[in-house]
Amino acid sequence: MILDSIEDIDLIEPYRLQTVDILYEEEDGLIMIERRSQAVMISMNDIEKFKRLYQQFHLDSYDLYNVKQKEIVEILKNQYHKKDDFACIQAVYQPLEPLELHMPQDVCIKLLTSDYIDEVYQIYHHMSDYEYIADRINRKALWVLFQNDKLAGFIGMHKEGSMGMLEVKESYRRQGYGYLLEGYLINELLKQKKVPFCQVIKGNQASLALQKRLNMTLSSRYSYWVFSD
Repeated sequence: MILDSIEDIDLIEPYRLQTVDILYEEEDGLIMIERRSQAVMISMNDIEKFKRLYQQFHLDSYDLYNVKQKEIVEILKNQYHKKDDFACIQAVYQPLEPLELHMPQDVCIKLLTSDYIDEVYQIYHHMSDYEYIADRINRKALWVLFQNDKLAGFIGMHKEGSMGMLEVKESYRRQGYGYLLEGYLINELLKQKKVPFCQVIKGNQASLALQKRLNMTLSSRYSYWVFSD
């Protein structure tokens, strides 16, 4: 199956980094399991074949699905009783050179330690999974911005390889800290020869504006996440 470097970066990058187990790969589609997140990643043009493969590979036993076709999202929800979904835009950093960041003297960014897990858990509005946050800290996949030794914001890497978990405390907003955090992580990923990308939930205009300021290329189509509960 031909994949697009922007529209399908969420499939291409784990495929390239060999963090997937491929279940099906032909001209009409791709189904694979991303091992770290246990997400089923699906892009299938033949919808009826997808239904057969869903049964063949026992995909009902998984709780998380990353899907390219809206028709498959509806099948997962209406026929296979998955409960929730959201659409997102892909944002990909394509330049090879790192961003030039101007870090104020009273600001530093470093890996987060477990000492701050409770504070992060209270601040992060998009997730209520304490164990997930703890895992990201233990895996050295969560960075924090301190201003004068006070936690002002953070950003992390999701298990499947996308940047995310970006949050700036309300009292520290409009100081460019979101730009600094994501720019810092982009540069870290470039050092590791990885492609920096993130996914912006539909309707989040503030995040889309940030991606544009960071010189990220946005997809023209939505990708979808589907959950069992």
